[in-house]
Amino acid sequence: MLKIAKVAIQSGLPQLDRLFDYTIPDSLQSVARVGSRVKIALGKAKKPIEGFIVSIHDYSEFKGQLSKILSVIGEQPALRPEVFKLCSQLAERSASTLGELLKIAIPHHMPRAFAAHRSVEPVQSYLDGDYASSFDPDYIKQLSVSSARHFALAEPRLLTSNFNGAEASMPAWASLFVSICVCNLKIGKSSIILVPDYREHAVLIDAIIALGLESALINYSQELQKSKKYSSFLDTLEPTPKIVVGSRAAAFAPAHNLGAIMMFDESDRSFVDPSSPYLHTRDVVLVRQAIENCSLLFSSHSMSTDMKRLVDTGYLQDKTLAFAVPRVSISDPGMRVDSHALSAIKGGLQDGAVLVQVSSLGDSTALYCKLCGESANCKNCNGPLWIDGEAARRCRWCNGFALDHSCDCGSSEFVLGRAGSTRTAAELGRAFPAVRVIESTGERRLISIPAGRSLVVATAGAEPYVAGGYCAVILLDARVMLSRQNLRAFEEAVRVWSNAVAKARLSASCVLVGVEGELAQLYSLWNHSRIAALELASRVELQLPPAVRMGSITADIDMVSSISETLSGNPAILRIGPAPIGSGHSEQLWRLIFKYPYAQILPIAKLLKLEVSKISAGKGRLTRSGRSARAITVKMNDAEVV
Repeated sequence: MLKIAKVAIQSGLPQLDRLFDYTIPDSLQSVARVGSRVKIALGKAKKPIEGFIVSIHDYSEFKGQLSKILSVIGEQPALRPEVFKLCSQLAERSASTLGELLKIAIPHHMPRAFAAHRSVEPVQSYLDGDYASSFDPDYIKQLSVSSARHFALAEPRLLTSNFNGAEASMPAWASLFVSICVCNLKIGKSSIILVPDYREHAVLIDAIIALGLESALINYSQELQKSKKYSSFLDTLEPTPKIVVGSRAAAFAPAHNLGAIMMFDESDRSFVDPSSPYLHTRDVVLVRQAIENCSLLFSSHSMSTDMKRLVDTGYLQDKTLAFAVPRVSISDPGMRVDSHALSAIKGGLQDGAVLVQVSSLGDSTALYCKLCGESANCKNCNGPLWIDGEAARRCRWCNGFALDHSCDCGSSEFVLGRAGSTRTAAELGRAFPAVRVIESTGERRLISIPAGRSLVVATAGAEPYVAGGYCAVILLDARVMLSRQNLRAFEEAVRVWSNAVAKARLSASCVLVGVEGELAQLYSLWNHSRIAALELASRVELQLPPAVRMGSITADIDMVSSISETLSGNPAILRIGPAPIGSGHSEQLWRLIFKYPYAQILPIAKLLKLEVSKISAGKGRLTRSGRSARAITVKMNDAEVV
């Protein structure tokens, strides 16, 4: 009997953004199913390409000669119906192609890893195991109910969980997430946990293993080798409940009978995909929850304006529990490291480790001419020069070295600007000579340090964990972080401060240096809901995200102007620009910014997709590195334009 398969091709090319009809040969009808990965011939291409069967029919609307499916890869379908639906909806919302989303959701087939993969029999011990945590079982059940959508401010301390006699200490948010995972495992459901950083990923993985839940764990880290990442994907296809832990890619994991999606620190910028279609993982999980009707929980140590908007509109329920707030004192603007901060460091070092958070890495964040006082800028790109941890002059923009740099006035002598992590560590090391000083930055991967008298100087977001928590936390360069030229500077500063304070023990002294006014008062009270409410109110007044959506279109001036003219027909869209954004490899690029209501995302995305495909057909451009790129870049939610 003739069977026709509709196949989605795993390609980002706009001309392939549709379903193709192929006949299923008699020899493959027993293995070709909806979701199967198949090899097909397309046009005049010499090599077969891969696609996925999304539906099977008895007829085709195409009247010409249909090609046959060449082969089926694997006995188990690789594309689950719910994941296909997720990719389809995200493609519509992001003005991108289905193939782009499939490339993100389904790893590239690796024959060796596929051949070596073996199904693992599920271990059922967790079904009857006795799990105990600091959270009330009724509270866990409320968060685990199907279709429930919640936000919970994470308690800033370590908690202990116990499972079948195995005990593990972990951050409160991790304990909450694991409790929900165990609740789901007992009823045969899977859970997905999304974390932004390798530190949180390692802490969570270690805790799950320590509790004896390793048989249900799937490590979905983006840092795994491609073969191991593909093996993890194959593990998720097994029809058994699992705990999937990862970052952006894990939001697409085909987990069996999905019961819950949990996301920690959703406002971390690492959750924004830097490549097309430039999705934020928060948007991905919101769409997936609506499709699969599972529970959804966001948790963080601070509250972003996006979470506050979702809570205020009633889409999320705030299920934050009462807890003892950390001891945070404020030091007024003045010296970078004042007597109050030094006193807290000295007191903390008597009991154990102390954390000092700074805003920048390196020896000096900037250089200034000793003769004329002008800032030192790169001769290639005009970016600011700084001194890295190896005492070398480098450019912040192009990362090039400038060892023999001289000022336009002729002087080759420079004075150092504000201290970075390296110089801060050296200065504090001289002030406390009997203490071990540790520098932790994004360039020096440090997950945790042993307990003991240590002084840790870390850049924001790179703070390592310490057993039992820090005895004091000092937050420097607060004014610098608040004054950065970015719409999210305020909430980003509050976020990284809070994440650092959360690594302290409950009795620790925490000092925020250089903040005053209402923010200082609210932060010392740990009133993150009020902080987020004030920031959101100012965004609503100015009609800036997340009060509205803000997107961008980047191309040459003719294309941008053409698209701008098309958008002018929609009164809900406010256009800003276009304006030049710098030179490409061979031409000047321009950017058009547009603001629009949330309710208009689907019609606007559809309009942009049609217009872009029409005016960019057969065109491309070169990047500065000489690589080919699309003629038009569309971001429906651009976090970088403000």
